[in-house]
Amino acid sequence: MTIRSLAPLALALAAAFSGSAFAQSSVTVYGRVDLSVAQQADAVKNNEVRNGSGSRLGFRGIEDLGGGLKAVFQIEHRFNADEGTQSKAAFWDGKAIVGLEGGFGRVTLGREDNPAYALSQIVADPWGTDTVASNSTIVNGRIGTNRYSNGVNYRFSANGFTVGAQVAEADGNTPASGVAEKRPYSLGGAWASGPIVLGIGYENPADEDDYWATINGSYNFGIVKVGAFFGTGRDGSDQKARSYLVSATAPIGQGELRASWGELKNTTTDVIQDRQLSLGYHYALSKRTTIYADITREGRDDIPDNFKTTGYDIGIKHNF
Repeated sequence: MTIRSLAPLALALAAAFSGSAFAQSSVTVYGRVDLSVAQQADAVKNNEVRNGSGSRLGFRGIEDLGGGLKAVFQIEHRFNADEGTQSKAAFWDGKAIVGLEGGFGRVTLGREDNPAYALSQIVADPWGTDTVASNSTIVNGRIGTNRYSNGVNYRFSANGFTVGAQVAEADGNTPASGVAEKRPYSLGGAWASGPIVLGIGYENPADEDDYWATINGSYNFGIVKVGAFFGTGRDGSDQKARSYLVSATAPIGQGELRASWGELKNTTTDVIQDRQLSLGYHYALSKRTTIYADITREGRDDIPDNFKTTGYDIGIKHNF
């Protein structure tokens, strides 16, 4: 057999082995662009085009290492779609992790959502802490945060149960109040079975004295899903806080009607820090594109006279 006749065979074998190697790994590019015309509640009058939720561009990948073991990574950039500018100082603010996944669960290093936020806080808000109707300060108590940098992260799911744990360095994780004195950590758990979802979370930010504990649940009746949330904790100034949120979502046509009522109170000073009633409708034009309208009313104590108590948005969101 001549060298010339061997060449096509060599190329075919190379292509076969190359295809096999590539089949064992994959990288996905994903993102979101979300903009609305909006007026925020609890803010000065300023009708503007703004991010409805965190516009983002991300990359996530997985490589099959054999024996059930996989290497994983994910990086996610957040940006202001209205201006084309970076939304936070960190370029990969949304996420920046690498790790291993197998029968033991998933272990990653880097910047990641904390389990208390992911499994108990964000899921309790019908808006997922997005848009002007966001209940973010109610579900995090103005104590917790959504993600930590420089973290060691663990997640495991089986039979409807999900548990997560995270510990991070104090460096790069300034608490909402107080000063960074220790390593922040977070624990979370969730259980889902049919129409029932339950969650619990405990977050201890970097200040010596702060913590935020939460519990949530929902039941889907089909025509409507109702949910409830309760949180309690203490900030870095040794001020105690307590919050609650009740919510409902209902499918209507190709969209979803959303409603919530919640309050955050500083029980040390007896001051209502947030009291919010929100209503919205999000209509799916396709699997990727949604148009929406929300209205929210803020009723906290001591709102400045020049602040608007009613906010609204009309926007469009496209995921890819």
